[in-house]
Amino acid sequence: MEVAGNAVGLDLGKRTYEMCLIAQNGRATRTGGKTDFAGIDNLCRKLKKDDVVAMEACNLAFRIERAIREQVGCRVIILNPGRLAIIFMSTRKTDKEDSMKLAKFLRSHEEDEMPVVAPPSDEEWTRRKLLSEYRSLKSLRTKEINRLHAIFEHNGYTQFTRKDMCVPKNRENIIALLNGYEEEEAGRLAERLVLVEKQIEVLYRKINEETEKDEKVRRLMTVPGIGPITALSYVAYIGDVTRFENAHQVSNFIGFVPKVDRSCTINRLGHITKQGNSLLRSLLVQAAWSATRSKSGGALRDKYNYMAFTRGIGKGKSIVTVARKMGELLYTLLRNNQDYEPRRFITPEAYVSKLVEEALVS
Repeated sequence: MEVAGNAVGLDLGKRTYEMCLIAQNGRATRTGGKTDFAGIDNLCRKLKKDDVVAMEACNLAFRIERAIREQVGCRVIILNPGRLAIIFMSTRKTDKEDSMKLAKFLRSHEEDEMPVVAPPSDEEWTRRKLLSEYRSLKSLRTKEINRLHAIFEHNGYTQFTRKDMCVPKNRENIIALLNGYEEEEAGRLAERLVLVEKQIEVLYRKINEETEKDEKVRRLMTVPGIGPITALSYVAYIGDVTRFENAHQVSNFIGFVPKVDRSCTINRLGHITKQGNSLLRSLLVQAAWSATRSKSGGALRDKYNYMAFTRGIGKGKSIVTVARKMGELLYTLLRNNQDYEPRRFITPEAYVSKLVEEALVS
């Protein structure tokens, strides 16, 4: 990669960083500092506008990238650490060595050969934090309901289910059946649940506000099974769809493509890679289940029924395939700026029969 200024490698820790600058004449300079606000300002003063900086992806990397972009204006490249073999497969791994390897990596590779991670915009970053907090609170609510349900089971009240404890009024009525310490513990759990549920409602209103003001999110919600949370997550984590050349690259980015093992006569496909964002992947699977159970599921529902019932493929594999197709469909809608139009799924057998008929007629 041609770099007019210095090739800079940054290795980030929780509180400190190591930096290696390689000039055009090959001279290397090492330095370091802290990752607090004063330390980042000091780091920016060491850089020039024609430098190129490389660092591994993490939450801190995105914050530092924004600071360098705003204060210095030089190019910052964030790399996927899982696909960076020069560090991931290294036998000698220290912070100083990693920063040196990143700087040399910039000099020896073209950008299209690098596993680049696109930094999110300020709007995308805010939406990701909103969705992450919402998911965390939903998970906390589920854990508290499970604890409350366990208290009733241990005291012999096995007639109650977890669904009975999801409604505040039901919780108040059934907690009165307990005695002693169990009643006190259940009461504290119920109080925490009320607080968590109020916070979930606040975040859900914020998600709806983001949905109403974004045309792209509303367009994705025209697809069966896609709700505001899934649509907003897709826009927040996929970002600008024009950076993908085709729908297959989007599936690879999300982690829906299978692992491939091809050597000589071996041609083996494994499980999906799961390399992308786990939240987006799980939401697409849930949306796929909703689409397959909906009367307006269209081609997605037909494809699942064909795979699971006609072909006898497992339901798990079938729903993951539908989720992958759904992710590619959302990409197509955003790429072409069009709303969803219901279509029917044509089985391979019907497609072959149609081709035969056309060939006989011609």
